[in-house]
Amino acid sequence: MLDNRGFKVVVAFVGVVLWLLPQEVLGEDVEIKNRLSYISKVIGVIEGSIIKIEGDVRFVKRQAEKTTAEAHLSAKRLDHLEEKIKSVENLLNTIAIGVAKANGSLERIEKDLEGLFRGSCSNALLCKRKK
Repeated sequence: MLDNRGFKVVVAFVGVVLWLLPQEVLGEDVEIKNRLSYISKVIGVIEGSIIKIEGDVRFVKRQAEKTTAEAHLSAKRLDHLEEKIKSVENLLNTIAIGVAKANGSLERIEKDLEGLFRGSCSNALLCKRKK
């Protein structure tokens, strides 16, 4: 067996090895944990950016759908207004024709009345009755 002094040296050597070895291993472990922490932070930032981009894409998509729907409604309203304008134009043309006919009738009546008041008659029927 080993003497007492050799035993103490072996125990001291094993103790130092065991004490130093975990420090190196722990140092590497801390370095790996730091790197993993950094990588986790980078991944977190990337995930946050992806979530923000997805939200922006959804917003743009909703705005595009809303604008498209409004454009369709505007087109329908424009078509409806064009139809109303055409009907109003047709009514105005009808009224203009009626007014023109009424003006022609009034002019004839005025001529007939002037002829009656002057004594000369342009209407053969009225002139026969007058005589």
